[in-house]
Amino acid sequence: MRSVVHFSLCALAILGLAIPSVTLAQPRSGDLRLRTDGELKFGTFMVFGSGARSVSASGAVVDQSIVALEGTKARPGQFTVEYERKGANTRALTVTIELVISAPAQIRQGGVNARLSQFETDLPGYSRISNGQSVRVELPNCRSKTCTRSFNIGARLDVTRNYGGADIAIPIDLDGRVVSVDWS
Repeated sequence: MRSVVHFSLCALAILGLAIPSVTLAQPRSGDLRLRTDGELKFGTFMVFGSGARSVSASGAVVDQSIVALEGTKARPGQFTVEYERKGANTRALTVTIELVISAPAQIRQGGVNARLSQFETDLPGYSRISNGQSVRVELPNCRSKTCTRSFNIGARLDVTRNYGGADIAIPIDLDGRVVSVDWS
């Protein structure tokens, strides 16, 4: 799944970030999908050189050398993993899914350098994750046709503005696969 992070820098660097919705298909005993319920956004702010804004998985915002402006509010990305089983069987099962989040090391455009790092989730055992690290998500004791689990993703955005402004898109890949389907 490829998502794109967009933000704009004008004059004094006004920033925002978004991850659009994408779907994953997994050819196992069911289909795997990832739904975006809310985009990860860093809100609107300006920076006079360099600064950073972190948005936690719970929605807490921490600024370093950033001046917050009115406009878009910062918030974590909200996602749902769905596993839809084939057939009409309602026997209890536990589905284990592996997700990997990755983003380029740095993007440069129009006098602006930007980098995403320090991804975090509210999934048990994965409060902080590194670029490219795999994360295991369990959908336990599912008896319905579609098993789901919702979670949030936050990150840190580091920005350096040397001159001017820019519209920047940062691609974020979120890959997923079914690791196991265990029948109870």
